[in-house]
Amino acid sequence: MAKNEPIKKTKKHLARQQREARQTRIILTITAVIGAIILALVGYGLVDSLIVKPRTPVARVGEETIRVNDFQPQVQYTRIQMLNQAYQYYNYALQFGEYGQSFLDTSQNIASQLMQPDIVSRDVLDQMIEDILIREEAAKRGITVSEEEIDERLYSAFGFFPDGTPTPTQTATILATPTLSETQYALISPTPSATSTDIPTETPEVTATPSDEEEVIQETEEAEETPEATATEAVPQETATPASSPTITLTPTPFTTEVYAQNIDEFNDFYSTYKFDINDLREIIEADILREKLAEGMGSDIEPFKEEVWARHILVETEKEAQVVLEQLDEGEDFASLAAGFSTDESNKDLGGDLGWFDRNTMVTEFSDAAFELEIGEISDPVETSFGFHIIQVLGKRESQILPSELSQIKQEMLSEWLTEQRNAREDVVVYDAWEKYTPSTPEIPQQFIQELFLQNTTPSLEQPAP
Repeated sequence: MAKNEPIKKTKKHLARQQREARQTRIILTITAVIGAIILALVGYGLVDSLIVKPRTPVARVGEETIRVNDFQPQVQYTRIQMLNQAYQYYNYALQFGEYGQSFLDTSQNIASQLMQPDIVSRDVLDQMIEDILIREEAAKRGITVSEEEIDERLYSAFGFFPDGTPTPTQTATILATPTLSETQYALISPTPSATSTDIPTETPEVTATPSDEEEVIQETEEAEETPEATATEAVPQETATPASSPTITLTPTPFTTEVYAQNIDEFNDFYSTYKFDINDLREIIEADILREKLAEGMGSDIEPFKEEVWARHILVETEKEAQVVLEQLDEGEDFASLAAGFSTDESNKDLGGDLGWFDRNTMVTEFSDAAFELEIGEISDPVETSFGFHIIQVLGKRESQILPSELSQIKQEMLSEWLTEQRNAREDVVVYDAWEKYTPSTPEIPQQFIQELFLQNTTPSLEQPAP
């Protein structure tokens, strides 16, 4: 058997092998370079999305910076709350039918805002800037919020009351009691009513008729002839019982601590998609409480009373007509009669032009300034406003207590004015142009809901998203 002899390689064969090896090395090198580039791009994308972008500043207040990873979760949380509100008002509109137009308008307004992400996002960014300004001022004034206060507000938001369901309390409000002076009686010229409620000065004497006397005597005789009747049966005794006062009893909450903890877990699970959790909600609650406390502190010197006037007027279109009315009043004509004949204010012309009591902020500025300068009974010269020309007569002046809701509104307005002044005056409050690039539009409002809402299709309400 012949032995296998090694194949002899020619120069041409060796040259081809070298060429193929060289090509393989080039291919491997190119592949490695491409792989490195891809890895670099992926790495850059991850670094950019996970590190660079989240740390990108969108606004700055002093030394504190608002970054994308703070901004976006709050915008998305706000969008969810607004979407829930839109669903809620739409359901109210369906329930009330033709009387639910105001609910439908509110729902449509909220939906319109959600369809413009920049508007919602800028509102949230402005709120975050204000929160920083409020925290700075609160720190200067020594205003703080305890963890217990945050817990209490959070418990209430989730319907969890560890100490029992709270009982609403009522605060008495002192209201001004109208008392007319002789001057005011003369000004309004009251006409006696047919249904007078005057209290008679003499009490009519009641005389029993003979038939009534006979019945009384007969009943007395029957009582004497019945020895079995006890004194209690003959004359029922009334035992004085003290008036019972309401007892406030705390009702145990239907939610147990375990259920509350479960609700918190569900909250975190739902909002984890938007990188928002219960700690972020606690920060929002803390900012809300600080806002309330700072507004309360700024308005602590406000007197809980306001000046009011009671006035009537005659409204005409031209100054010439106003002068005619004024001349007739000077000649002794009745104000109420002239109001009925000349005034273009249909809401009160048949009431003698009576506007009732109002404060300085109720009417337009020109009208209020003139009315509050007048003395009781005094009649103004023609006062021009956007409605026409007024002849005003003041019937009364008083101080009335400001309602708690009005007082709270005044304090909030003071805080709003202060925040505006701060933002205009401080150069270290900056909003970067890049904020618009990071405006989230999620969660989006469902197209089906948009169609129902704006086409007013009264189909069954859609399922709302989680809280």
